[in-house]
Amino acid sequence: MRTGEGFGPPPFRVPPGPGSRRSGGHPYDGRMDRPTRFEHNRWLGDKRTQLVYDLDADDTDPEVIADIMAAETFLCFGPDTLAEARNRGYRQG
Repeated sequence: MRTGEGFGPPPFRVPPGPGSRRSGGHPYDGRMDRPTRFEHNRWLGDKRTQLVYDLDADDTDPEVIADIMAAETFLCFGPDTLAEARNRGYRQG
């Protein structure tokens, strides 16, 4: 084996699709833009209040999401479901 070579094939990269922000598209129809780190998540939790917010809902207050992002007390869930948020002790805000 020669030194300096990696193992296996190079990392797989998905090219931007028509709904990707990098391609100029808008993947979400909601009235508010997604926080940058959470473009592909629906549920965003606030660690201070243990509340979870639905980023797809029309009634989610953008100021609340901006406050969570500014305070850096955000959390996402895997899988991205309300059931998983509730499993971790969060309730819907």
